[in-house]
Amino acid sequence: MLLFVAFLAFISIGLPDAVLGVAWPSIQRTFGRARADLGFILFASGFGYFTSGAFAGKAIELLGVGRLLAASTAAVSIGLIGYAVSPGFWFLMVVAALIGFGSGAVDAGLNFYASEHFSVTVMNWLHAFFGIGAMIGPFIMAGVLAADGIWRVGYAIVSGVTFLMTIAFVVTSRSWDDGADHAPKSPSAALNHVLRQPLVWLQIVLFFFMTGIEAAAGAWSYTMLFERFEIEPGVAGLWAGFYWGAIALGRLVLSPLSRSLKPAKLIQFGTFGLLLGALMMTRDQVWLFQSGLLVFGLAMAPLFPTLMSLTPSRLGSNISLHAIGFQVSAAVLGGAAIPTLAGILAGQTNLSAIPWTIVAGAAIVIALETLLRDRADAGQSDIAELKNPA
Repeated sequence: MLLFVAFLAFISIGLPDAVLGVAWPSIQRTFGRARADLGFILFASGFGYFTSGAFAGKAIELLGVGRLLAASTAAVSIGLIGYAVSPGFWFLMVVAALIGFGSGAVDAGLNFYASEHFSVTVMNWLHAFFGIGAMIGPFIMAGVLAADGIWRVGYAIVSGVTFLMTIAFVVTSRSWDDGADHAPKSPSAALNHVLRQPLVWLQIVLFFFMTGIEAAAGAWSYTMLFERFEIEPGVAGLWAGFYWGAIALGRLVLSPLSRSLKPAKLIQFGTFGLLLGALMMTRDQVWLFQSGLLVFGLAMAPLFPTLMSLTPSRLGSNISLHAIGFQVSAAVLGGAAIPTLAGILAGQTNLSAIPWTIVAGAAIVIALETLLRDRADAGQSDIAELKNPA
């Protein structure tokens, strides 16, 4: 039952994340804002996300996973209604922070529970449902806009879906924490001890850049197609959804098909796929941009969930309780900073600066992942030698 609820929960996390990219041109016109002002909303959301993610470990210890999920999803629902009734741009930033705060806690709580109780394949499937939610969100907003509706209606619909998720968490709240199976495998490490671990910081930086370029592609794909290639809004919205759909498809298919590969090797292949897809998006032909968007999404698919699944084995269960929260916080901070940077560069030059920013980020991800893999594998080899001396 909890696995089924978790699948639904990841859909609800994905819904609001991708809607903003399609809604932004309309929001921009409603409040008379510049294109780069999207960054203010992203940073407000990122602030809330970062704050809740950073303290998610303590919140889980105090409240338990179930009550944390119920309260946090309710906050997201309220924030989305706030979008629908927002009287001004300043109010959007307030409710964006509330949505980020709730989403960060839900994300960290679910990722901690899943990394402790589910396999790498199931973790990828769970995150595939995030991709499904992120695909449905743009479809909802694009459908509303194509029918000459206003963006506020799209947010009201998304809020209704997340409210149903709140009810599901309230009903199942006790089940997430009942029994020894649902408790951390060992007492959590002290926070200052966690922050002294080099691998923890390496993973934090990797999640910052990896999720940042993922968010940049998602946030700006609609604008790129609509303004750079002059594709009609409905079709541009569909392709924005297809990007998230490629991530969902990749998580459903790539992990089971790659069981002969070690998870670390799957991640390695994915990082090089990011660079290929990003380079394709720099071209001036629309079909190459669209193809690159799909390649980038498929390559991104296994990275976040597989790295999350490896966190307890690489760092230890007692450290991962806090480390996963930090990784979620770093991810959302990157998800605000890198799309904002891309938008600023595009405003100072032209829209082609956006895919080139993603290219640079993909190159950094390759370097960070290579360093992490080398250090983590070396550490695990040392542990294995101590346990099994020759």
